[in-house]
Amino acid sequence: MIFCFGASKIFKFNLEDAIIASNANIGGPTTAAGMAISQGWVDLVGPAMLVGTFGYVIGNYLGTIVAVSLGL
Repeated sequence: MIFCFGASKIFKFNLEDAIIASNANIGGPTTAAGMAISQGWVDLVGPAMLVGTFGYVIGNYLGTIVAVSLGL
C-alpha cells in the first residue's frame, strides 16, 4: 500500500488509480473491480482486472521458484 501510494505521488497519478492498484495487489482482481464499480470509477474496472490477474501470474511463478529453491 505504501509502495502504491508513494509511486503514485512520484509519478503524479490520480488517487483513484493508486487506490485501485493497491486493492488489486492486496485483494485480487475481483475485489478491485467491485470497488471500482461501487465507487463509480467504471473506467478503472479493466485496469483493475489486468493488474490483479498479472499479480496472480507473477506471484504463482515466484512462489514456485522460491519453494523449489528452498527444497520445500
